[in-house]
Amino acid sequence: MTCRLVRDLLPLYIEGDCETETERFISRHLESCGKCGSLYHMMKEPLDLGSPEMKAPACYAEEERRFKERYYGKLLIKAACMFGAVFFIMLVLKLLI
Repeated sequence: MTCRLVRDLLPLYIEGDCETETERFISRHLESCGKCGSLYHMMKEPLDLGSPEMKAPACYAEEERRFKERYYGKLLIKAACMFGAVFFIMLVLKLLI
């Protein structure tokens, strides 16, 4: 239970947002527990994300093209149906007047 509690509180401990008594408890636990201590050191170090420019795999381009075809195809069908419905309503109104 203690390790679990310390692991939950580690982000707050690293940021300095814990109470003084909680900080003392966590620091004592980190000195005695190797697993929690290594997790603390790993969390404290900045994360290197590598190069900021990531390239998408080639299959994404094909998937995006198929998505756009489906999306714009459905959009075109909806627009044609709306146009037909409005045209039909106008035609009925013209015949009634």
